[in-house]
Amino acid sequence: MDALTLNSLRRLRDRYGVGVFGKIAQKLLALAFCRMEFTHVVERGVEGVDIDIARGDRDKYALEVKTTEGRSFVLNESNVRALSDRAKDGYLPVIAALRLAVFERWILAEVPLDELCAGSVLVEALRAYRMKNCEASLGPVFEHVVERHLPGTMEGGLQYLSEQLAKEGVEVRDS
Repeated sequence: MDALTLNSLRRLRDRYGVGVFGKIAQKLLALAFCRMEFTHVVERGVEGVDIDIARGDRDKYALEVKTTEGRSFVLNESNVRALSDRAKDGYLPVIAALRLAVFERWILAEVPLDELCAGSVLVEALRAYRMKNCEASLGPVFEHVVERHLPGTMEGGLQYLSEQLAKEGVEVRDS
């Protein structure tokens, strides 16, 4: 991602803390998928996978979203179970990971269910499963979404982003 976007994300992290920042990044990612012509987007701030996206009845993905400043993140048992549950409904499991560092972008990794397990996951290990075409499209769209919504998010946080998602017709499940 470009330096402007990285600095904006760090400002959001500093303002809201690491835990809330992860939820903010998730909502910004959902907004980016709206801009990428996914016709079905569901964003969850509660139980289950973090985001469902689909283009009609095809290209159905269930995303577990992770942000980190380190080289790894934790995938817990409930994350794995949620991805497995969505796979039963025809969604492909995807780990969406963003390392907050220079030259990093979202990694979208379509990891087979039989290879998903709880524990510490190296961001680098996801590269073998990358959805490169989707990542290439996502990068500039995500950067635009961050800059477009930075002022509102700095002031209104998660509530602001939930309202923006609702305006886009996204089903938001925050409670």
